[in-house]
Amino acid sequence: MPYRKVYRTFTRLYVLALTAVAALSILGQVLVQRLLSDHQTDSRIINLAGRQRFQSQLIAKTCLRLLDDTVPPDTARQVQILRTWLQRWQQSHQTLSHGQLAQNNSPEINGMFVRIEPHFQAVRTSAHRIAAGVGQGQAAGKQLASDLTVLLRHEPIFLQQMDAIVALYEREATEKVVRLSRMEGVLLVVTLVVLVLEALLVFRPAVRRLRDTVKALIEAENNAMQMNEELTVLNQSLHETREELMHATRRQYVRRIEAQRLRTAYVVQGQEEERKRLARDLHDGLGQMLTALKLGIENLGTGVELAPVTARRLADVKQLVSQTIGEVRAISFNLMPVVLNDFGIASALRLLTSQVSKNAGLPVAFSTNMENRRLPQDVEVALYRIAQESLNNAVKYANAKSVQVSLTASRDKLRMVVADDGIGFDMNEVRKKSQVNTARHGLSYIVERARLVNAKISVMSSPGRGTTVRVTLLADGKGEKAAETIGDDS
Repeated sequence: MPYRKVYRTFTRLYVLALTAVAALSILGQVLVQRLLSDHQTDSRIINLAGRQRFQSQLIAKTCLRLLDDTVPPDTARQVQILRTWLQRWQQSHQTLSHGQLAQNNSPEINGMFVRIEPHFQAVRTSAHRIAAGVGQGQAAGKQLASDLTVLLRHEPIFLQQMDAIVALYEREATEKVVRLSRMEGVLLVVTLVVLVLEALLVFRPAVRRLRDTVKALIEAENNAMQMNEELTVLNQSLHETREELMHATRRQYVRRIEAQRLRTAYVVQGQEEERKRLARDLHDGLGQMLTALKLGIENLGTGVELAPVTARRLADVKQLVSQTIGEVRAISFNLMPVVLNDFGIASALRLLTSQVSKNAGLPVAFSTNMENRRLPQDVEVALYRIAQESLNNAVKYANAKSVQVSLTASRDKLRMVVADDGIGFDMNEVRKKSQVNTARHGLSYIVERARLVNAKISVMSSPGRGTTVRVTLLADGKGEKAAETIGDDS
């Protein structure tokens, strides 16, 4: 694409220009650092050479004092001072003429150090002899006087030549500064020329091409914005169409769900009506007939002496009829307890828990704060069936030691809880919505019953921690949005 080509060209030119400026800057910095380093070295050399002159004068004065009879004797101290100055003077001379600092010496300076060397050695030798001979008596006096004469003859010459060396050091240092300044001036001119050339040959064409490119990009952006506006209009139309389709699909789905719920409710209602009819027929028809049969059997033995075998058989028949009457009553109660229609859900649950506890030999506790309170018939039937199925699961599968059933109402909620302390079961496989396998232990029946009255139900269980079934409705019993939760009791 042309934009990429322009970008690459501009980048190369920009990098080239920056590289040139950076190179010139680095070169200037190198020169400045070199100047500073040379200046520091030259300053040290000049300082050290100047000290050589001063130290040579101190050595001469100390020797004169040691050999002057008019000065009070302080021989030991003066000799120590003389030796100290001699040592420093020799070290400095060695450093300047043959040491590390001598590497920076010019040939002219090296020649001057060669010429000054005899005078240095004469002064050094004489001073050492004086320091060693002082205090040895009159026998050494003549030799000391001779050494002093040699020292005083060569020391002025050394001082004069040392002055010349220092002057030459200063002149060479000045020349270095001037030369480096010229180089920096040349470098500055070159840098300015490079900047001007970069402005004319690099940045100006790059800016021109960049301006053209930006202009083309603006035109392309305007075209894109126009196309985007058209696409926005089309997308809005598509979105509205999709929303209408989704609403229609949702309405159709809701109607289907509602129709399915109504069909299920009708089926359940029909089942409950059939159960009520069967319960009534069993209780009023078959139950009364069996009761009459029992009374007839009991009357057969009244006032008549029967044979032992006949009497025993008659007693067995009487017991069988009594058991049959009990089974008929139990079946009639399970189909539709009369207490549910007559006294409400609280009384029905109390009777149900009592019968389950008696028949199964399992402690079942019941608590409620809804005595003598009635709910819609479908809600009472649903709650009763859920409790009935939950207790049946606890007795058959849970191996529970106890069961707790509660029916409580708050200001805005009504809740029924059936909890056992049995073995529980793993429900990890039934976590996913729409794929919940609720067939185990009648859970599908419980969930469906709750859904029919728009109750919220949660079934929680885990191995070794029992099972809890919790049903929640609005306080008026009219129900809320149906929902179910099936998972671990955590």
